[in-house]
Amino acid sequence: MNSITDFVTTLAEELVQSERHGTARSYISSIRRLNLFMQRDTLTFDELTPALLKQYELHLYADGCKRNSVSLYMRMLRSIFNQACRRGIVTPVIGLFDEVFTGTDSSEKRAASPNVIKRLSEVELGEFSELIFARDIFLLSFFLRGIPFVDLAHLRKSDIRMGVLRYRRSKTNRLLTVALEPCAQALFRKYAALTKDSPYLLPIISRPGSNEYRQYQSALRLYNKRLARLSEILRLKTPLTSYVARHSWATAAYRQGIPVAVISESLGHASEKVTYTYLASFENRTLRNANRKVIALLDFKEEKDSSFSKPLFLKSKNNVFQ
Repeated sequence: MNSITDFVTTLAEELVQSERHGTARSYISSIRRLNLFMQRDTLTFDELTPALLKQYELHLYADGCKRNSVSLYMRMLRSIFNQACRRGIVTPVIGLFDEVFTGTDSSEKRAASPNVIKRLSEVELGEFSELIFARDIFLLSFFLRGIPFVDLAHLRKSDIRMGVLRYRRSKTNRLLTVALEPCAQALFRKYAALTKDSPYLLPIISRPGSNEYRQYQSALRLYNKRLARLSEILRLKTPLTSYVARHSWATAAYRQGIPVAVISESLGHASEKVTYTYLASFENRTLRNANRKVIALLDFKEEKDSSFSKPLFLKSKNNVFQ
């Protein structure tokens, strides 16, 4: 049997031909990381076992990877394995990935409050002119219902008709329709002169038709770098990233009482389950605050109330909490 690396190489070539550069890169990155762990590139699908994957997971944590990063590596490997199964290269193995984390850790706060976004829109950046475009792109992403950077970069002038934007999400290929509010229209007009000879709405891909994926990747890195600088200027505890605008829109919508089903449709999610991962950290904070308010009704005064000065569980022969 050929190695997993050989299969991924072929798979990546097919994806590139289908213009799915991001997925191809993720597959290649995941197998390179696994090969680094194995110290060889000859691992076969038959050698993949729950025990090996668990060892690999522990190695990633020890190497400093966060839970969401570990989950991404595992999900990519699972996707590669499933594609090999569909092509008849390997026999499906029930529960192969059951012992490793493949979910989303929502404990990492990603949303910025409307107050932070308002501050961002009003901050004076005269001496930091290179940050203005990054700020405007972040705001535009928020104004367009959390549109991802990759989709912003590929918006075409033909996508706007009669004040309505229609585009397909690069990740899911779902067609989304967004009525343009004046704030979004103003930002598009602001950069219209810079895209006079381009089919694109924004000056992110400056050389259409010339290795556009590499241009996008370079622009994304620069965008996040400048968002980090903006976060420092605003003295934010949670730094802005390309994902924050999307999470911020979802959280703000939820706080306004908009149903999750509507938020999910607005973001172009494949299911509401994905949307709930966006909102989980907000839910946790809301529930914690609710619990505090309920407990506060009891008006505990632990330091003064002698009834709480004694241990809750006295030692005895029958004390199971001893």
